[in-house]
Amino acid sequence: MTNFIIRQAILFWTIYSLFIPAISAQNIEETLAFADKQFEQANYGLALKEYQRVLFFNDGQNLQHIYGQIAASFFYKKNYKNAAYYYELSYKTAESDNIKTEILFKKASCFMLDEKFKPAIIELMNLPDSLDVETNKRKHFYFAVCYWGIEDFEKAKNNFLEILPKEKNLARDEIVLLLSKKKNLYRPNPKTAKILSVFIPGAGQLYSGDFKNGINSTALTGSFVVLGVFLAQHYSLFDAILTSTPWFMRYYQGGYKNAKKIAIKKRAIR
Repeated sequence: MTNFIIRQAILFWTIYSLFIPAISAQNIEETLAFADKQFEQANYGLALKEYQRVLFFNDGQNLQHIYGQIAASFFYKKNYKNAAYYYELSYKTAESDNIKTEILFKKASCFMLDEKFKPAIIELMNLPDSLDVETNKRKHFYFAVCYWGIEDFEKAKNNFLEILPKEKNLARDEIVLLLSKKKNLYRPNPKTAKILSVFIPGAGQLYSGDFKNGINSTALTGSFVVLGVFLAQHYSLFDAILTSTPWFMRYYQGGYKNAKKIAIKKRAIR
């Protein structure tokens, strides 16, 4: 009985090894074609599942295309972290220098859209030195945006100027003028906003132009000061400290921390 089971198992695996690979290869091709069709129709979620299925059963064929399509699917679903990861895999399997250049731009775009400008700059630095005119302009534009994102306005200015022809004097002058007003670009200062609210609750928010939160912070902390004075006069200093201090400190500390956050947000918008 045991020998019979062994012979049947050997026969099964022999048949499986002969026929299943061909069937699997055909299924992989069909699945890949279906995934491509879904991608073209902007069904990125379904396309992503099918590409991942192809990748799982794949024997190393069309890896650059599959990785690239998975990356693009994640990109259009705004999952930039995973998109960057698969663009890196696509880059490693790409054979053409032109394709590698395009993949680097796409990977940099993922970091830029995720507001991770320093990693984007690192990717852009891997671009080849010899680029055609339009691709070189694109490189400088990406660099300009990244340096703008990390508030290195001098390098942002230089890269913006590299895009514009020398005869575009008006546009070049506008960029120089815009980026020469660095004091305006760095306002409001988060440290200043925090310090102001440390000394005068709500002052940091008012400095940043957020009058609603500034008034609220002043009113809340002020009300607990008044409460403490009232309790001290009518009961005891101990009762005043025990009752009003925890609430005062909560809103006081929250106020100056919030003032810094508001200043950071306001400056980003500016």
